[in-house]
Amino acid sequence: MNTGYSSTIASIVQKLETREPLPPLAPSEEWDSQLTNRISDISLETLFDGQSIGDSTMGDAVQSGLLIWNDALEASHTISQSIESGTGSYWHGIMHRREPDYSNAKYWFRRVGGHSIFPALRECALRLLQAGSAESDSLADYTEAIEGAEEWDAFRFVDWCEAADRDRSTPEAVKAFLQAVQVEEIKLLLHYSYQGALT
Repeated sequence: MNTGYSSTIASIVQKLETREPLPPLAPSEEWDSQLTNRISDISLETLFDGQSIGDSTMGDAVQSGLLIWNDALEASHTISQSIESGTGSYWHGIMHRREPDYSNAKYWFRRVGGHSIFPALRECALRLLQAGSAESDSLADYTEAIEGAEEWDAFRFVDWCEAADRDRSTPEAVKAFLQAVQVEEIKLLLHYSYQGALT
């Protein structure tokens, strides 16, 4: 994805993209506390390398998104809860889904409604399913559900994350798929937030 991020954001994204294994669905702690401090303490002007920010709330959404990718849920929540837009509600919903507080996550996804990244997220999920065809038995229900729906269903994804979190017998292929979708979701929403901040 050609994002055209500022060099500061690009360096943070590059570090987050090196995470191995993928971020958990429900993290118990932040991934890198130094990175949390770096993201939290930086001004939007510095984060965007002095680029003209047309919508500071979308700039805040970028900061919230970087924190959520780093599993810094509380720090992300502090920012996202004050962003009164569909995108702010989306970051807020992801935070609660990962907290995990699934009913609260659904409340915020209801406030999101439809979102511009949903079509691309659905396509990403389908590509991941095709790539995991060797695990087709355990992923068959997910393939059928996503192919059978014209739009991305954020509520169903919350349900899948909840089931995987609560059921110790969930196949590793399923957990890996859900984690991979989560990362693609964060990347897409981060890019959307960045572009929105600059308009």
